[in-house]
Parts: sequence; C-alpha cells; structure tokens
Amino acid sequence: MNTSKPILINYTWSQEVFVSASQATYEFELKHSPKRFLGWFFIGLSQFGVVAALKKDAYGLLLISSILVIYWYLFRWPIRRFMITRSFASSQSKNHTFKMTATKEGIQVDSTMISWNDITEVISLDKAYLLYHGTSFLFIPKSAFANDKESDRFSNLVKNSVTSYKKDT
Repeated sequence: MNTSKPILINYTWSQEVFVSASQATYEFELKHSPKRFLGWFFIGLSQFGVVAALKKDAYGLLLISSILVIYWYLFRWPIRRFMITRSFASSQSKNHTFKMTATKEGIQVDSTMISWNDITEVISLDKAYLLYHGTSFLFIPKSAFANDKESDRFSNLVKNSVTSYKKDT
C-alpha cells in the first residue's frame, strides 16, 4: 500500500453535506456525552408525567407532558434540520468546493496546511470522518474520496499519524 502518494479529497459543501455533517456530529456527541443521561431523565420524567396526569385527572400536566414526549420522539430532528438549513443559507462556505490533500505531513485544506500534530482526535463514522483540531473540526464525507481504496488509505494514514483515532459503530 503506497502511503507516500498524496490522497486527494474533493467535495462541495452543499446543503445536503452540511445537514449530514450536523446530524453526524449531533448524534455522535449525543451518544458519547454525559448530557445524554439528562435527556433520558427528561424523557422518562415526561412519560411518567403523562401516566400520573391520567391517574389524577391533571389535564394541564397531561398536556405539557404529552407535548414534550411528542416533541422528543417526532419533532426534535425535523425542527433541528429546519434550523440547520436556515443556518446553511447564511454560511460563508455555502457551496464551496473543498480540495484537500492528505500526506504524511498533514492535511492541506485549500491553501491551509494542518499538521497531524494539530489534529487532536479523529472519529471514523459510517459515512464520514471527523477530524478535531483546536475548537473546530473538519467533516470529510467518505464519498469525497475517489474510491474505497483511497478512503482506506486515508484511514490507515490517519491511524498512524494521530494519537486518538476512534471508529464509531
């Protein structure tokens, strides 16, 4: 496997990619954050509120608890998607075509070189990579590679170049 040959990564920061990046990071962080327990507690409390309200004829509590449960299970992602889509409309990177090159030294994003030493963590998701550096991250869809072989080369390069590489399942 030739890891000295640069790996080319090209994709357009379209609305679809923006929403996909937002959803992937949201789901990953929700899955691995201690805050998820607060969310579970909130939903459990709301569901118990529905049951308690039915037993005590407390229609105000029933209404509030029911709205919260319906929001959580049915409308949380559609509302979030609407907000993300509106955010994309004002994004400076809207429809920008990113041309990246990954080498042993780091990853070149347009005219900026990011050293592998500056990448604090890489997460391999089902359809993308998240490369954390500083207070931000790069989202690289796996479809941005020419083929699966190039994506695998990138994965191997990253595993050998950064201290923290995780594959999310």
